[in-house]
This record gives sequence, C-alpha cells and structure tokens, in this order.
Amino acid sequence: MVSNAAASATPGSSTKATVVDDPATPTASPAASPLPPPTPLPAATATGQSAASSALAASTSPTPPGAPTAAGLRAPASPLPSASAQPDYLQWANPGPFRLPQWTDFRLQSFSGSQAVVFAYFFYWYQYRVYQANVQARGGDYYLLHPMDFAQTDFTSQAWYEKQFRDMLAAGIDVVLPDYWGEPGQYDQRVAPAPELNLFSTQGLPPMIAALLALAARGTPLRIGLFLDTSIMNNEDLTTIRGKQIFYATIRDYYSRIPPTLWAAIDRRPIVWLYDAQKVAAFDQSTFDYVYAHFATDFGGLRPYIVREWQWYESKNTPAKQIIRSEGLYNWGAAPSGFNPDPRFTVAEVGPGFNNAHFGRQNGLVTDRRGGQYYVDNLERALASGRRLLAIETWNELGETSGILETVEYGRQYIDLTRRYADRFKARFPH
Repeated sequence: MVSNAAASATPGSSTKATVVDDPATPTASPAASPLPPPTPLPAATATGQSAASSALAASTSPTPPGAPTAAGLRAPASPLPSASAQPDYLQWANPGPFRLPQWTDFRLQSFSGSQAVVFAYFFYWYQYRVYQANVQARGGDYYLLHPMDFAQTDFTSQAWYEKQFRDMLAAGIDVVLPDYWGEPGQYDQRVAPAPELNLFSTQGLPPMIAALLALAARGTPLRIGLFLDTSIMNNEDLTTIRGKQIFYATIRDYYSRIPPTLWAAIDRRPIVWLYDAQKVAAFDQSTFDYVYAHFATDFGGLRPYIVREWQWYESKNTPAKQIIRSEGLYNWGAAPSGFNPDPRFTVAEVGPGFNNAHFGRQNGLVTDRRGGQYYVDNLERALASGRRLLAIETWNELGETSGILETVEYGRQYIDLTRRYADRFKARFPH
C-alpha cells in the first residue's frame, strides 16, 4: 500500500512511498507457542446466515421480479436502473443485494462505544503465482517477509481467507479492515501487486464473505468493516454532487455486497474507515453529511461510524477552513513512525516496524523491529492512552514489511504479542 508515513510528533506530515510489486532471502526464526483462542462474540443466527447465503446466490442468479427468495430478501418489483441510466462517471457502479428495497433485515451485532475494539488492516491483493512470475522475471526475490502459507495465498481462495481470519481471532483482533479499491472500471491503473487493474477488489469479496460466514457458523465470528483506499478518488472534488456521488457509491457498493450479520458496527453504526486525502481535490462537512444521509436511505436507517485519517481533519480547498465532524480520527504511519499521542486522535494506531528501502529507493524508510521491542513499546503507549479503539498497522502489508501475520522470519511472535496486549486492552474497557 502507498504509505503516508507520518512523523509521530507532527500529525499530517507524510512521506509518500511508491508501491512495488514483489520481494531478500528469508531466515527462519522459531515460532512462539500460540495463546489460547479468544472468547468469540455471539454467533449469528442460523436463519440470518441462511438468508444471507441465499441473497449472495440471488445476486448472481436470475429471479422472477417480486418473487421472495429468502427471509428478509425480495427481488425488486421493477429492475434497477440500467448502467446506461447512470451518469458516465458512475458507469462502474454495481451495488449488491444487501440494501433496500431488496433487503430489509438490518439487525446488527454491534460493539458498544464504551468497550475496547481491536482492528487490523488487511491487504488481499496477493496471488502466489503472480509473485512467482514476478520473481522469475526480475531474477530475484525482494520481499523481506514471507507468509508461512505463501504458496496458498490467493485472493480468490476461501481457504486462504479462513486461515488469515482464524489467525486474526487468535491474535485477539475483533474487526478486519480489508483495503478496498472499488469496482471494475472505477480505477484505470494496475494496483500492484494484484495481477490486473483493481479487479481483485471485487473478485476477492465472495470468497472472503464465504470464509467469514463459515467462521460465524462455527461460533467464532470475525466482524468486517470498510477500509476505503481513497487513492481511487482520482483527485475528485467531493464538495460537488459528482464527487459526493462517486464517494458514496463506493461505500454503498461495498456494504451492499456483504451480509449485515457480518458487519462491524459501534453503537449500531457500520464502520467506514478512510485512508488519507492525498488523492482528494476538495472536501468539507457536506461530503460527510451526504454519506450519512444516503447510507441511512439505503441501509434501513443505519448511519455509518466514520473514522477518518488525519488528512481529513479539516476541510480541504474550501473558502473557509472547518474542522470535520465524524465519529473517529486516526493517524496513518504508526508502522514507521510509532504511536502518536496527539489527544485529537481517538484511535490508538500501532505497528511492528517498517521497511521499503529494500526496493532501492533513495527516500526509502526503515524502522527496525528491534526483536519485537518496537511493537511492545508502542502497544504500551497505546494501552496507556485511554483510547478504546486499537488499530494494527498492518496484518500483512508485505511490500512495506509491516505485517504481524505468521511468517517464516518471525513465526507467530507478533500474533502472540498482539493477543497479549489485546487481552489487556479489553480488560481495561470491558463491554
């Protein structure tokens, strides 16, 4: 992922790092013994899971207009507007079945605003065969982190997602934040290391959802939020109706593809987590008010819980500066720069270290892990901050060497460290 490596003492200062495809020869380190599995949230009801599965099937199968297909799901009495009825700039928009009027059951299993919640940024653009081809073409491997299950890594594989999600639960993580790059046709550049454009972004959702449903059916649910990679905003002006429609349609299309029983929510408000605003030309409070109003219209009156990156702190390129109002604020860049103590932040952001200098850049950044001590120091500061939301930067960003997943190099060391501190964090702010 493109990194906004903000200095911990200066919110908003950043160094841009360019995404490079793939991976230094790994050296094995012994894995620590895994901790016991976490106490699960209550499982979704069988009825809700069955209805959701039916809705996913209905979204790809023809259904007679007006015919009931599952509990809480009814096909629209008249077809949705065709792509030709959309303005040119929304031709890519393709919402799923989980929105009104097709879907009416928006009951959620929600976290309370008073309890501790642990989030992890998840990058699902990988395919091992693409990595292998790139290594062969370049004559060498330049990743410094290598997942233990690298050969099974594939954004189209339900089994791969299940392995990642089980490990997240073992780490005490409550919410996965997939890095979402929008619909086919929305972004016209390749998103490395994915094989083609941004197609992984939607192609990966069905097997990801299937993995989450399988975990929920076994009584070990992991909740899912939206981490919107705003790089796809392409310098749109989000104070205009065009910009607001593009911004909101991206959020709507993502959530309408996922059964509400899986949604991560705080006080019944689904999580919308925004990356930085470098690729946004302008925005103001009306940008966010538009999302709040239209989300409620599409999703049964629910309003989102919007967590914005520091670059969204105040309006951009508007006649008068205004501090934006939303539910949360965080600072991307904890992996290279450490925990940021600025009291304006509501999220405790931590990371294990960072390295993108191995790609040969003159401006590459290196933050040594110090055998795990860098991560521990920042987790201690996060714990002492009193913030109730903890975000791990990242689960598996391999190019920037910031992952805490199980690897050849570190085994399960960082999974176990995360679980240790997640337990302490949650004990301080119980439900």
